Amino acid sequence: MAAPAALSVAKLTVTGFRCYDKARLDLDSRPVVLVGPNGAGKTNLLEAVSLLAPGRGLRRARIAEIDRCGGTGGWGVAATVRTPEGTAEIGTGREPGGERRVVRIDGETARSQTDLARYVSAVWLTPDMDRLFREGAHARRRFLDRLVYGFDPAHAGRVAAYEQSLRERARLLKLGRADDAWLSALEEVMVERGTAITAARQDMVGRLSQALAGSGGPFPGVRVAVTGTLEDWLGEMPAGRASRRASPPACRPARWRTGSARCPPCGPRIGSGRHCARGAATTPIAAPPASVRTAATWRRDTLRRICRRSCVRRGSRKRC
Repeated sequence: MAAPAALSVAKLTVTGFRCYDKARLDLDSRPVVLVGPNGAGKTNLLEAVSLLAPGRGLRRARIAEIDRCGGTGGWGVAATVRTPEGTAEIGTGREPGGERRVVRIDGETARSQTDLARYVSAVWLTPDMDRLFREGAHARRRFLDRLVYGFDPAHAGRVAAYEQSLRERARLLKLGRADDAWLSALEEVMVERGTAITAARQDMVGRLSQALAGSGGPFPGVRVAVTGTLEDWLGEMPAGRASRRASPPACRPARWRTGSARCPPCGPRIGSGRHCARGAATTPIAAPPASVRTAATWRRDTLRRICRRSCVRRGSRKRC
């Protein structure tokens, strides 16, 4: 991955956005400092800029929450962006009554917001982001992925494809539809995209490690690493061999363990992994019958057995 070149916003226009009915900024390529009293809308402008990149923006708000209070509904952010390849006109927002975020690039409607990664990459640090160090790994992985976008715009599409396959796989397992061909196809996508995601993260961590090693000063040194099963495999063997090792046949034995719908054994960690049921990792369960009705009964009884074991270990008398 080549180092990203500099980019800048030449013009920013917001409409029906947070506290703004309409506002426009004409800028040059120099750094910008926003100054004003609390509640003036400084952070709102920063959020508008963050929405020019893939993702949910600075505040990770739902699109309906961004509407101006008392407005007619809907909002828009438009910008003229200077990129190494030239000037690009980018617009995004929610149409009145719409439920999805619309993205337009140079007047053409984009297929998805991941197309923004080809033009804009943005990373931000705010006081609220101290939870990167206090909470689970999910926020740290998401922050690392945003760093990768600046070097590899296609990474956004791979992450989106992996998450979509993960959600579809979870839905099938929740409904008890043990269609091996369907699940195998989804898991094949997860393995392919997951291996690429993990390799890109490791490359980014390597770049960070080199930068940290070259920094001096009185502070202690810092070591950055990404840990996980697939990460360990990529450190021990070529990517192709690691991908085959995590292929769908390796995923099948754990499909029907409790919690495996949200914690697949194949692919990288995207979420925090807190959705796993208690006792799932230490309680191997045989695969249920193919019947949907029987599978639902099997899952209910299995959850009760695991709950009872957990209650016994804790010495609780609570009825499961």
